[in-house]
Amino acid sequence: MITYRSLQEALNRPYKWKRARSTARNWKATFTTPEKDKYEFQAVRVKKRWEVAFSLENPPKDAPSMGVTGTAGAGATKVFATIIQIFEVFVKENKPDSIKFTADKTEGVRTTRAKLYARFATKFARAYGYDLKTQDNVIDIDFLFTKKKK
Repeated sequence: MITYRSLQEALNRPYKWKRARSTARNWKATFTTPEKDKYEFQAVRVKKRWEVAFSLENPPKDAPSMGVTGTAGAGATKVFATIIQIFEVFVKENKPDSIKFTADKTEGVRTTRAKLYARFATKFARAYGYDLKTQDNVIDIDFLFTKKKK
């Protein structure tokens, strides 16, 4: 059984991750879980906006509905905590004026995940001084962060 405490611990202890080779237009980081799941965070600069994506690089063949954070529970929470930490480091290093990422809403499990990403996006925007706009599409939700003018 997953307890509140185990979830809190997972959020406070992300996996170790590594910066991959990056350029002025492409920023990457990777990490691998103890179960050998490999994840990649990638930000690509398109004109003045950074487009961010994170993905499971080696999804199990028998679990096609598994998303970036895998199944529910503390393991998924630890994956998400790692993604959040990488996202924050990326923003601190690059100070982007505009960031976009998309949450997939296809399949039942991902609807909940899109809600989790929406909560993260709201908290992140507030904490880092961004305005947040969302566009709810049929199969996904776009999150667009724009740096607030001082």
